[in-house]
Amino acid sequence: MKSTKAIGNEDAMNRLGILLLLAVLLSGCTSEAPVATPTSVPTMPSISAPMPSPTPEMKPTSPPSSTATPAPPSPTAVHALTMTSAPVEYQDIRCEASEDAADMPEEIGEVIERLGFAVRPSELPTGFELAGVSSSDNEVRQIYQNADDKNILLAYPIEFSPDITIDTLGWERPEDAVSSMRVGDRTAYLMTGGWSDPSIIGGPAISPKDAKWDYDKSLALFFTCRVDGKRDVEMAIQAFPGPMDWIDADEIVQIAQSLKRISRSP
Repeated sequence: MKSTKAIGNEDAMNRLGILLLLAVLLSGCTSEAPVATPTSVPTMPSISAPMPSPTPEMKPTSPPSSTATPAPPSPTAVHALTMTSAPVEYQDIRCEASEDAADMPEEIGEVIERLGFAVRPSELPTGFELAGVSSSDNEVRQIYQNADDKNILLAYPIEFSPDITIDTLGWERPEDAVSSMRVGDRTAYLMTGGWSDPSIIGGPAISPKDAKWDYDKSLALFFTCRVDGKRDVEMAIQAFPGPMDWIDADEIVQIAQSLKRISRSP
């Protein structure tokens, strides 16, 4: 039986997913097998705001406070993040296959059954635990949440275009909403902010010139996770809601670099 808290999280996740589909322009998804719809989760809002300053030191993940009822955490240990200043280039992001699915939560097991694999972070900010998993249009979304209702969304496989003119509503993102960065020998994209809530609610009825971008709505990284001997995975990590003073680009990259690919043992 799901708690009222969990049900509320699922509704919020579904609403946020609609925002992301409109604002972040994840136009299509490719996967290694068809994906059905597991547990619902918050989906991604759009992103773009001035880069926030580094957040406080991150410590090993601990369960949310007693006021919340989190989903069971993954048994695998999650290490603390170490803050560093943002370098000009980041090391390659690799989804190393170093974890077995035997002790994973049931929701992750469902993803493995459908995709043939799943991906999970081995490092997260303090207090974040897996809150749910959902999928639609062959895209998996794993939401990690803390007791303060801050969310870190991991979405894969996805497609993303930095082209500001590609938008299902005919709106153009501000040119400064997306910036590129070097990750190994690949290019990743950081999106700050997203279309404002009034713009999303108004939808096609709003004139493109009246659509407003909220630079402090969320922060997201779109990148390629390399997989040795297998198809690389296009992914996104998004943190929300704003104001974005609780996480920065450095920490999101560290989460991406901690990703592990999980599959069934032979």
